[in-house]
Amino acid sequence: MWVLAIVACIGFLSFCIWELTAEHPIVDIRVFRHRGFSASMFVLALAFGCFFGLNVLTPLWLQYNLGYTTTWAGIVVAWGGLLQVVFSPVAANLSNKIDPRILIFFGCAWLGLDTFWRSYATTDMDYWSICVPLLFMGVGMPLYYVPITGLAMGSVDETEMPSAAGLMNFVRTLSGAFATSLVTTSWQDQRYIAHDKLASVVDPTGDLSQYINSAPQQGGQFVRELFDKMVNSQSMMLSTNNLMMSIGVIFFIAAFAIALAPKPSRVVDAASVGH
Repeated sequence: MWVLAIVACIGFLSFCIWELTAEHPIVDIRVFRHRGFSASMFVLALAFGCFFGLNVLTPLWLQYNLGYTTTWAGIVVAWGGLLQVVFSPVAANLSNKIDPRILIFFGCAWLGLDTFWRSYATTDMDYWSICVPLLFMGVGMPLYYVPITGLAMGSVDETEMPSAAGLMNFVRTLSGAFATSLVTTSWQDQRYIAHDKLASVVDPTGDLSQYINSAPQQGGQFVRELFDKMVNSQSMMLSTNNLMMSIGVIFFIAAFAIALAPKPSRVVDAASVGH
């Protein structure tokens, strides 16, 4: 992993030097000199990474913690896209009339609040208790993603828009890849930490351990496995909620970070920009 990381860093630096010195660069990374575009890409990386991480975490949690099948986990996650379809044209119209930074702030803040709501999940939640927060999350996604496209494109020169659009897709893809790796790794690590803490406090008097040791071999083994299963379930739930809380905080960081972007010099219809 270290060797691959070093090779990747050397390759990335070589790429930047090549593109900055070439007369006709394939990817014009000079567009990052525009503060509006750079700030938009920073917010996009944070917000889209968080959103993508939630889409990765949710089905894993449903399947491994609540016993959902792959099909039912997919049906639950699909609720998050219903209101996106409704609010996408609304967000596009609003971004052409008011400052897109305001919409981006409210979109990211909405996603942060919704994620905080989801961070109070329990292992005995029913189907609709899980789906309702996912449904309302669909309001925040277009409110930040649609206007941030127009803000980013409106912050660069018209001749730089193709390069800016390509870099925007690259940042979006890269942030999703990073989020997948970070979320899955953090979820497992926090589960181990939570399991260790729970195991040290669930039997403070030692009565349960004494009972297991005094029980017949088969009965004691059954109780031990049942008890370990309960601790594993709750530790996974705690890990999920802690990760949700952290993602919610990052959404709010993204919401306030949009203040780094100046008001765009021109208005670009986000619907006209290819993704």
